[in-house]
Amino acid sequence: MKTINRLFWKGLIVVMPITITIYVLLVILNKAESIFGQLIKNIVGNQFYIPGLGILITIILMVMVGLMVSNILTGSIINFFINQFEKFPVIKAIYNPLRDLMSLFAGGSHDNMKKVVIVKLENLGVEAIGLVTREEFTDLPDQTFEPDKIAVYVPMSYMLGGFTAIVPRSMVRELDIPVEKAIKLAITGWIKADKISINSQ
Repeated sequence: MKTINRLFWKGLIVVMPITITIYVLLVILNKAESIFGQLIKNIVGNQFYIPGLGILITIILMVMVGLMVSNILTGSIINFFINQFEKFPVIKAIYNPLRDLMSLFAGGSHDNMKKVVIVKLENLGVEAIGLVTREEFTDLPDQTFEPDKIAVYVPMSYMLGGFTAIVPRSMVRELDIPVEKAIKLAITGWIKADKISINSQ
């Protein structure tokens, strides 16, 4: 029974992530097809509709929006409307976290998370991987924090939240790895890690 149990868990570890990934992708693609597919059917009729056009239209629209955001003129217009959109309290509370979460996993530049660090939490006697989210607080009232303080976001394993610590700069050591790699390490509890470089600040 021990052998069967061990083999079962080995198989589950391989199959479960693949199954969940495929399921999530199918749900997203099905939603895209149902929304835009029906719209295309209404325009061209059922006889001219080809299954999968809704997904294709979704991809094309996302690429077009990406191009518009990258353009200086259209990007500034889009940002203007987004700023107006964010002024509604309820919408802002939902939209901002979702946008930040998508940006985090999009493989972009992560303007708000520039450095990956190991932060020493002295009171707990431990160290944790974190993301520097702020290195200055000039927009806050004077003397809110001491000049050498920085903000470090520490994500918890398996996406169970996280917390932001305001710590002295001397309590962090920079890690020479991309933000995406740090997030993967954090959310998987450091189960697997390639060779990384730790630099003292």
